[in-house]
Amino acid sequence: MRPYDQIPFQWSIHLQKEPGATPEHFEFLAADNSDRRREFISSLCGALGKSGSIVVYNAPFESQRFSELAAWLPEFAGRIEKIQRRLSDLLPVVRKHVYHSAFAGSYSLKHVLPALIPTLTYDGMAVADGQQAGVAWESLVRGSLDQIERDRIKKALLGYCGQDTLALIKLVERLQRVST
Repeated sequence: MRPYDQIPFQWSIHLQKEPGATPEHFEFLAADNSDRRREFISSLCGALGKSGSIVVYNAPFESQRFSELAAWLPEFAGRIEKIQRRLSDLLPVVRKHVYHSAFAGSYSLKHVLPALIPTLTYDGMAVADGQQAGVAWESLVRGSLDQIERDRIKKALLGYCGQDTLALIKLVERLQRVST
């Protein structure tokens, strides 16, 4: 790794096997300071399976993280490339077809989600954005925290990441209702 490389430390998936089905939730969090990239990508590949669309918000960012993992762990490059081909980006769809004054000029998921689905908001969450997640994770793996604080941070990180992936299912459902 080099300075300023982004370290993938967490993922969340809400797997919906068919429209309207209750999603299954899978997640991963590297909770210590050892190199968990191999475990990260191995578990993610297993959870994503080999078929189906993978809805993301800002595919270039997600795809770049996958490319970095493929460079670091070449034995996963083939599986990662297949995953990248399955990415379906919701951000351009929202940018092109949706406007709400509550977006406040931003198409960030943090603005779009509460405007379109008021019951899903990041307000009041202990970790409410990617920058806070990075800081929280750093304190988790490098700090001298007691178990209660470690558990609190883990719960906050898992809750935030889980909110992001659940949000994508809810946004797709909302957009489908509007378009029909």
